[in-house]
Amino acid sequence: MTTEPAQPERNRPDDPVLSAAEVSAMLGGIPLATLKRWRTERTGPVALHIGRHVRYRRSEVEKWLQQKECEAAAWMAS
Repeated sequence: MTTEPAQPERNRPDDPVLSAAEVSAMLGGIPLATLKRWRTERTGPVALHIGRHVRYRRSEVEKWLQQKECEAAAWMAS
């Protein structure tokens, strides 16, 4: 008997793909230029390039935010 492997987090139907404008709003209205700079510096959330469009998985943005929270907490504790 074989079982199907568990779906990776990024393939869940409740993990939508967001536009840069949606991510900007999610992050409190940061400028789109900041998101673009983060992409080129590879310091922001992981971005997908679909044709000419840039998209972000909600789970990746949330994971990136969580990492930033951990960094901030560590910095405040030191």
